[in-house]
Amino acid sequence: METKIYTITDLEKDHDKIVEAAEIIKNGGLVAFPTDTVYAVGAAMDNEAAIDKLFEVKQRPKDNPVSVLVARDLDIHLVIDITAPNNQFMSRFVEEFWPGPLTIVMPRILGRVPENITGGRLSVGVRQPDDPIARALIDEVGVPLAAPSANISGHPSPTTGQHVIDDLNGKVDMILVGPDCKTGIESTIIDLSYELPVIIRPGSITKDQLQEVIPRRIQEVPQEHSL
Repeated sequence: METKIYTITDLEKDHDKIVEAAEIIKNGGLVAFPTDTVYAVGAAMDNEAAIDKLFEVKQRPKDNPVSVLVARDLDIHLVIDITAPNNQFMSRFVEEFWPGPLTIVMPRILGRVPENITGGRLSVGVRQPDDPIARALIDEVGVPLAAPSANISGHPSPTTGQHVIDDLNGKVDMILVGPDCKTGIESTIIDLSYELPVIIRPGSITKDQLQEVIPRRIQEVPQEHSL
């Protein structure tokens, strides 16, 4: 596969590149792009074949779920069951930390979020990245993106365009190169699908910061759970 590699320096001037990348994703392709945490590689959330391809390219076990990226807070209703318990806590976290490096796990909308995104689980992790290129791309696609880190599973998470090129050139349809990722580590993941919120992956947003937002004890259970 020949991978197109575009550098984005100005969203207005480079809008045509964003449009081309979005068209690739709409047609079942894969595009790598920067976010505020690490570079991601995305497929349209509603295209199960593209999501299967995403797992194959990353050499990722199919039972290891991936997170979904949204462009706007309101897009969360396309992914998460907002009638589920702890929805009020989700709203507080969204208000305080989005856009930003926090992935929120909640019950997914059955029939809308494909099972190959979640590894068959009833919950899904969702995040709004604080990166203008990422949000512009997601917005142009028009649906949330299934978007894990843009690397081969087991390799270090990429924080520069060159990292992505080294891992995925020839394996994905396009790589959008932007500035180096400002956070440089993967997002904090908090799971609200249980009675008590559980941090299942630590990141730049700390347990103390999360605890300040809701009057509920937050459990911290580090484990292998790469979204």
